[in-house]
Amino acid sequence: MDNQKNRLTSSEITSLWAQYIQDTMSVCISKYVLAKVKDSEVYSLFEFTLELTEKHLHVLRDIFKAKKLDLPIGFTDKDVNLDAPSLFTDTFWLVYIHEMTMHGLAGYSISFSVSARKDIRDHYYQCNIDAMDLYNKSIEILISKGIYQRSPYFSKTERGHSITEWGYVMDLFGDKRQLNPMEAGNIYLNLKKSIAAKALVNGFKQVTKDKDIHSFME
Repeated sequence: MDNQKNRLTSSEITSLWAQYIQDTMSVCISKYVLAKVKDSEVYSLFEFTLELTEKHLHVLRDIFKAKKLDLPIGFTDKDVNLDAPSLFTDTFWLVYIHEMTMHGLAGYSISFSVSARKDIRDHYYQCNIDAMDLYNKSIEILISKGIYQRSPYFSKTERGHSITEWGYVMDLFGDKRQLNPMEAGNIYLNLKKSIAAKALVNGFKQVTKDKDIHSFME
């Protein structure tokens, strides 16, 4: 029974594996950005990002080693060309790291909630704190530069309303109702992520030499 409790569950292995892939990619991105950006605040932010990522990878390698599991095939220095010309502005990289940190917070919370072992929970507990620190740093810089875009504002309603008609959630035909704040907020968040993703894909598409990768990005 003790041996059973000591084993990693499928959910724990999945979370650790996914984080290793993502963090090795983050190291490549951070090293490239640090080689190109000119803005001192953005540079400092990516230094902090790289420091956190390498700390997390150290913990992950120790866990995989202790459990006698092979390391996932992640990204390495061979996957990034630090001499390549700059593809994006410093402002884009600032927005990028802010958006990615939001994904990190969501992912770490899920990983924490599906982990049973205390050492794994402790790891993701710390990852959440680190991600919140990075989020706070990135949003403060965005706000200070006047480039943070808030989600839409809504006027206050005079009173609450109960939903009594199916048409509220199934208005595919006929008159369209106004969006509620939850819908507007979610649409805006997805729009921001889509804009960043499109810019990233278009940039990488211009420089990849592999025809299959170019076709995939297209």
